[in-house]
Amino acid sequence: MKKQLVLKTSVVAVAMTLASSYGFAQDAAGGAPAAQPVQKVYVTGSNIKRAVDTETSSPVQVVTAAEIATIGASTVKDVLDTLTANTGALSDLGGGNSFAAGASGVSLRNLGKNSTLTLLNGRRVSNYGLADGGQETFVNIDALPSEIIERVEILLDGASAVYGSDAVAGVINIITKKDFKGTTVRASARQSLLNSKLDKDQTASITTGFGDLVNDGWNVFGHLEAYHRNPYTDRDVEATVAPWYLEYVNPSFGVTSTYSYPGNFVDRYPSNYADPALAGKSFTVARPGCETIVDGTCRFDQYGRLGIHAEAKRVNFYGGGRLNIDQDHQLYTEVTLAQTKTSYYNPPPIMQYTGTPSNWYSAKSNSLVSFTEPKLPVGHPDNPYSFPVALRYRYADNMDMFKSAVTANQYRVLVGMEGYDYGWDWNAAVGVMGSKVDNDERGAKHAANYLAAINSGEYRFGGQNSPELLDRMFPTITFGGESKQIFADIKGSRELMQLPGGALGLAVGADFRRDQFDSWTSQNVANAEIVGYGSIAVTGARNIAAAFAELNAPLTKKLEVNGAVRVDKVGDTDASLVPKLSARYEVNKSFMLRGTFAHGFRAPNVAETGKVALAAFNNGVTDPKRCATANRIYDVLKNGTALDKADSLRARDLGCSVSFASAVQGNPDLEPEKSRSFNAGFVIEPIKNLSLTLDYYKIERRNEIGTRDTDEVLASEDLVPGSVNRLAVTADDLRLAARASELSGQTFTWPVGPVASLNRRYENLHKTRVEGLDMEINHRANLGAYGRLVTNVKANYQLDYRTWDSIENDYSENLVGNYYNWRYNVRAATTWAKGDWKVGGVVTYVPGTKLIDWKYSSNWTLDGCADQGIPSEYCRIKEDVLVNLNLSYSGIRNTTISAYLNNVFNRKEQVDMRAGDPSPRGRTLRVALEYSF
Repeated sequence: MKKQLVLKTSVVAVAMTLASSYGFAQDAAGGAPAAQPVQKVYVTGSNIKRAVDTETSSPVQVVTAAEIATIGASTVKDVLDTLTANTGALSDLGGGNSFAAGASGVSLRNLGKNSTLTLLNGRRVSNYGLADGGQETFVNIDALPSEIIERVEILLDGASAVYGSDAVAGVINIITKKDFKGTTVRASARQSLLNSKLDKDQTASITTGFGDLVNDGWNVFGHLEAYHRNPYTDRDVEATVAPWYLEYVNPSFGVTSTYSYPGNFVDRYPSNYADPALAGKSFTVARPGCETIVDGTCRFDQYGRLGIHAEAKRVNFYGGGRLNIDQDHQLYTEVTLAQTKTSYYNPPPIMQYTGTPSNWYSAKSNSLVSFTEPKLPVGHPDNPYSFPVALRYRYADNMDMFKSAVTANQYRVLVGMEGYDYGWDWNAAVGVMGSKVDNDERGAKHAANYLAAINSGEYRFGGQNSPELLDRMFPTITFGGESKQIFADIKGSRELMQLPGGALGLAVGADFRRDQFDSWTSQNVANAEIVGYGSIAVTGARNIAAAFAELNAPLTKKLEVNGAVRVDKVGDTDASLVPKLSARYEVNKSFMLRGTFAHGFRAPNVAETGKVALAAFNNGVTDPKRCATANRIYDVLKNGTALDKADSLRARDLGCSVSFASAVQGNPDLEPEKSRSFNAGFVIEPIKNLSLTLDYYKIERRNEIGTRDTDEVLASEDLVPGSVNRLAVTADDLRLAARASELSGQTFTWPVGPVASLNRRYENLHKTRVEGLDMEINHRANLGAYGRLVTNVKANYQLDYRTWDSIENDYSENLVGNYYNWRYNVRAATTWAKGDWKVGGVVTYVPGTKLIDWKYSSNWTLDGCADQGIPSEYCRIKEDVLVNLNLSYSGIRNTTISAYLNNVFNRKEQVDMRAGDPSPRGRTLRVALEYSF
C-alpha cells in the first residue's frame, strides 16, 4: 500500500504521538518504529471518520496535551492565547464595565467572538449568559476545564457546511480524555518575580476514574478543577509603573484625591457676599477631622482601593462514562459544570459638583434622564456657610461595599450512543446546556434617594451613617442573563464504493436545537433610577434545525475531493444553504497541495432580533469637535496649582475621552451574515520528521449585523443632521475655560457642547475582508542516547484586513499594522527530553503597530500626538519579543515536578499612549506538581 503523507502536529496521529511524552514506538529490541494499527476518528472539520495518519484538505492545527504541559497553562485562555490566529479576544480582566463582565472569549482572524465556533468534544457549548456589548454572544472559555484536555484542534477554515452558524472564521475544538483509570492530583502556583502582587494565581485539580473499557466493558471518571487569581490595586504596582505612563498617559497616577473623607469645600464666594474682600474669590477649605492633608487639601488614597486586576474564583467539573453494550455499540455520557466568580473592586463614589448634568437614556420612556450633583444647601447641618457650597467628598463610610461581583453558572449534560450497524459508523446524542449570570454592582447613585438624603441633611458628611441609608443611596444593581438550549443530533458515515484511490465515503446527519436567551437588569436600572446607567432587556427564543451531507472521494491514488452541504433553518430567517468543496493532491510522498472553497453564515442571535431595549454608554470616545480645545486647556491647567493639576485631566477628558448614552433597538427583520472563504496551500516533508505547511486564506463577510461606528457617526455629524444629540456648553466647561484664561491670559472657547446621546438600531450594514498566510514547521529528532528533540514554529501573516466605512460606503483602508493589529505573529517552541527530564523554550514575536485604529481616529496620528505633547517615537507601539523556559522532572515515582519561567529576559511592557491602566510586566514563575496513584 502506498505510504500516506504523515505530517505536522495538525495530523491527529502525530498529535497522539507527541502527547505520549514525545516518544517513538520501538520494537522489543529497540530498533525501528513498530507498525501501529490504523485508527479511524472524526477529525475537526469533517463528519466522515478517516484514518488518523493522513493530512486533510483543510488546515488543522493541534495543540497536544504535551504541548499544553510545556506552556505552563493555568487556564484554557492561557492555551488559546498561544494561537497565532487568535486576535481581538475578550478577557475577564478588562471586562468589568462591559455587558459581559466576568468572561473571556476567543476570536480568530479578527472576525469576532461570535464568528469563531468553540466546541467541546465536537459539540457546541452554551453561550455565556450575557452578550458582550449587549449583542455579541460567545462561549466563555473560562468555564472550560484545562487539565483534562487531550488536545485542542483548531480548524483555520470556514466550516459552516459542517457545523452550521458561527463557524465563519474557524473552529476551536477542545477535546478531553474519553476515559480515565486511577487518580491524579495536580497543584500549581504562579506569581511575578518583579512584584509579588502581580500575576498571582493558584490551580488545583483531581482526576479519578474506575473501570476498564477493554477488560470490564465500562469506565466512569470525574475531574474537579479549582482556580484562584489574586487581585491587586494600583497602589500595589505604583513602584513598577513605567515613567512614560506617568509622564504622558496619566501624570496624576498615584496622587491622592481631593475627593476625600470628610472632604474639601471648593467653591467661590458670591459676588454680593457681605465681606467685600472675599466677594467673588475662590476658596478651598479642608473639613475638620481630616487625617491626611496635602497642600492644604484633605486627601483620600483612591489608588489603594482601585482594583485594576480582577479577582477570579473558578470551579470546573467534567465527568464522563462509557459502557460497551456489545462489541459494536457503546453508550456514553458527559457532564460539564462550572461556576466562575469574578470581583472588580472600586474606590468609593464621590460627590462632585460641576453644574453639568449627567445624562443617560431610559429605554422604558424612550427619553433622556438627567441628574445634577447638588451643592450643600443653606441650613444643611454640614454647611457652615450662608450660601450653597460645593463639597468634594468621598463616600468612604463602608469601602467594602463598592465592588462588582459577577457569578456565572454553566452546565452541559448529554447522553449518547455510538455504534456500527449495516456498514454505518453512527453517533447520536441528546442533551441540555445553559449559562446563568448575575452581575451585582454597588457604587452608583440612586438619583432620587441620593438627592433626598443630601438636601434633607439625613446623610451626615464624615459622620456615621446607617447601612440602611447607604443602601438607599447606593443600592445594589444587577445585570443578569441566561442562555439555555436543548439539543439532539445524529450523524453517520460509511464507505459506499471503491474508487481508484480508495473508498468513497459518505456522511449524513441532522440536528435540532431550541435556543433561548434572556437578559435583564434590576428594576432600579430598568426604570432609569440609577445615575448614568443604561439598561438592557432582551427576551426571545428560536428553533434551529439542520440537515447535512458530506462526500469524500479519493478519485485517484493522488487526488482526493471532499464536498459538503448543509441546510439550516434558524428561527424566522430564510433557510441557509451552505456548500463547501475541498481537495488534496499528493504530488509525491513528500509534497501535497490542498485547497478549500466554502460559504459560511452566522444567523442573527436573539440579542439582535428579539425584543431588545438596550441603553448603553460609550466611554473613552474622542469628540472631534471638542478635543483640540480640551487639550489646550489641559496644557495650561497641568502647570497650575495642585487643584488645577487635578482638574487638568478632567478638562482633557471633556473633549478627548467622553461618555454619552447610546440607545439601540433590536430588529426582527435582520438577515444572516454571509461569508465566502478560500484556502489554498501545500504540505511538504523534505526530509524524514521535518514538515512544513503554508496556507493562504481569504474571507469576505457581508451583511454584517451592527450599528454605525461611534467614530464614524461623530466624524459625519455635519453630513447627517440629527445623528448626534448635544447639550449646550456646560457650567463646568465655562469654569475650566475661565480658569485656564486666568492662568494664561489666553481666551478659550468651546465650539459646541458635549454629546448627549446617539440613537441606533441593529442593521445588516457592514462587510469585512481578511487575507493572509498561516505557516507551521514541525521537526522531530531522535538523538539516541542524547534524547529526543521536538520543535514547532507557527506563524500568521496578515496581508489585508478591511472593515466597512459607512461614510464612504466602501471598504476601509487596509488596517493591518494599525493599533494592536499585527502584520505578523510568530511563535516558536522546542522541547528536549531525555529520561526523566524535559527542557523547553518558547519565543513569541510581534512587530510594531501604529496608534491609530483607522483614518477616523485622528487623535492618534502624528499630528494628533503632537497636539497632546506626545513625542513622535511614542506615537506607535514597538515590536515585542518574549522568551519563556520550562523544565520538568519525573524521576520520583508517580510524580512530576515542573517549573515555568516566563519573560526570561525581563522585557518591559510596550509603550502604549492609549493604555487605560498601567500593566507592569516582568518575569513570572509557575511551579507545578503532579502525583498519580
